[in-house]
Amino acid sequence: MDPARLVFPGFTVGKQDPREAEDLVRLGVGGFCLYRGTPRTVAALTARLRRAAKRPLLICADYEEGAWVHVPGSTPLPTSLGVGASGSEAVAREKGRITAREARAMGVDWVLAPVLDLLSEPKNPIVNLRAFSDDPKEAARLAKAFLSGLRDGGALGCLKHFPGHGSTTEDSHLDLPTVRAPLALLKKRELAPFKALARGADAVMLGHLVVPALDRSRLPITLSAFGPKLLRRWGFRGLIASDALDMGAIAKHWGERDAALLALRGGTDILLVPQDARSLVAELRVEASRDAAFAKRCAEAGRRLDAALARVQSPRPPMSVVGGAAHRLRAAPLFRACAAWMRPPFGPAPERVAYFEPQGGPLQGAAFVAAMRRSRVVVRVARDGKSRKGEALVAGIFVGPRAYSGRIRLDEKARARLSAALRAAPGACAVSFGSPFVLSRLPPKAEALCVYSRADAAQAAAAAHFLGELDE
Repeated sequence: MDPARLVFPGFTVGKQDPREAEDLVRLGVGGFCLYRGTPRTVAALTARLRRAAKRPLLICADYEEGAWVHVPGSTPLPTSLGVGASGSEAVAREKGRITAREARAMGVDWVLAPVLDLLSEPKNPIVNLRAFSDDPKEAARLAKAFLSGLRDGGALGCLKHFPGHGSTTEDSHLDLPTVRAPLALLKKRELAPFKALARGADAVMLGHLVVPALDRSRLPITLSAFGPKLLRRWGFRGLIASDALDMGAIAKHWGERDAALLALRGGTDILLVPQDARSLVAELRVEASRDAAFAKRCAEAGRRLDAALARVQSPRPPMSVVGGAAHRLRAAPLFRACAAWMRPPFGPAPERVAYFEPQGGPLQGAAFVAAMRRSRVVVRVARDGKSRKGEALVAGIFVGPRAYSGRIRLDEKARARLSAALRAAPGACAVSFGSPFVLSRLPPKAEALCVYSRADAAQAAAAAHFLGELDE
């Protein structure tokens, strides 16, 4: 078995030349991890690569909120933490089904979701909205429903990031985090949702995490044999994938060849997003030619890849489903189910509103303002954060996890503007279109609503909740 098939390069649609990807197909890679693009350009690329390959390719993408964050024009869907706020398996399942149908219509058969990391640490810069819950049982329950939706839609899923990234305060895109919890706590917390869902799962992604309680060698779990051995002991039979090898957690500390060999020898099957796929393929071929045990390990991984490919043979949905009216109609009530009052309203809905965003810059809550106006509320955008007589003040806050940022919070200036504005307007409301943690430390007389997403449909749901329209 050619070890090139175990390499899945990253490819940014619309930025990189498709001929580069075709060259890698001819080199023998087994698939790709796609970023960005539009529905049409993603579908065109995947079809082009499969024609060039003349063999099955497994193409994956990080469509955790549906495809829309990466692929504008596809249907926006709630974040996992929004689903967690709803507590609804039906919401999780429908999110999975829409995600799968739109991904497969574009030629993406492997959705790198759900995230099983727990919301254990408010300062975690990279999990937050991507987690279902801080409770292992709740995370497993909702992730299971999401996976059933993916399967209904014909796509493969992937549990990530084993053994759990939620308690860290570092972003593995930048450097290598350490999970310092003792083994007893890991079993009760981080490991529990993975163990609950391992049997029957399509794939698991290993996290770039040092976990001394699990592996005293202090190798990251991505490069260690511990993770694969434990997963197989639990009855997991699917693909084991590395997290992206170009992330700082690995790239800053290991050469790519050494990291890849450690990962494959340890039981990883798929190497995602290397920095130099061509060089890596050459190194793996040399190693397989001179080390029979390594060649056997690659052949085992290849058989798992073939088994995964065999599970995605159903006909693809038409491109018309991607961002289509039917999916958008089905998504709207999902967002309404995901909204939650952190502090309930003190009185009736206002007729006049001063809306401001403490982070400044271009207006991010235009869809919220438009939805309020459609409900005949007079809304004035107050960039200074000051309400006038007869106006209720509403503050819109947009904070969420962003790869390579290393932090997730309001900066001090924005926090000060928010606090000053809310104190000057008793009964004001802060609305988070992202992390719920930004609603901590508010003045005691401020209302607080969270919709866990910046999507236009989430903003419309926020307006409906704020105005009490969903209670009628």
